[in-house]
Amino acid sequence: MPQGKIPKGFRKCQKKAWLKNKGSKHTKEHKEKIRKAVKNQWKIGIRKGGWKLSKKIKQKMKQNSPHYWLNKKRPNITGSKCRFWKGGITELQYKIRNHFKYRQWRSDVFTRDNFTCQCCGDKKGGNLEAHHLKAKSLIIKENNITTIEQALMCEELWNINNGQTLCEKCHQKTDNYGGKLVIEAAKI
Repeated sequence: MPQGKIPKGFRKCQKKAWLKNKGSKHTKEHKEKIRKAVKNQWKIGIRKGGWKLSKKIKQKMKQNSPHYWLNKKRPNITGSKCRFWKGGITELQYKIRNHFKYRQWRSDVFTRDNFTCQCCGDKKGGNLEAHHLKAKSLIIKENNITTIEQALMCEELWNINNGQTLCEKCHQKTDNYGGKLVIEAAKI
């Protein structure tokens, strides 16, 4: 590369530094320092693919982890030993919501209501939700439904007259949105 010509792609600050140091080279002492530093890095394992940690150090790191202490101090906070446990009802809710019959019920409610919100008249496709007039969780509780087979047999759960098309905002204003009704009943 010619001494006076600046390489392409350099920024202004880089150009100034390049022009200033274009002919300078490392001294023999500095080269020896670099060689020693690189040699030490090879010895301790930085250049070989990371630090090599002993089992003792790994154990200390594990114990200092916040997750380790949380699980060590409170090992019985999951499953049926948790104070919020309701007998595995959440799994049933997900099975019902993801079942074909639920999607069919939802599309039947939308079709009946002509894909419009029954409160404000909104017609946006991705904004609409199917709302149970009588809460799905109450139907499950009243009929003692514990399996997906029992849920499929329950007529009240799949009744189209129990459904209503609402937009997202109107749905959040209802009494039984997101389990509000169940929480209020538990307070009483």
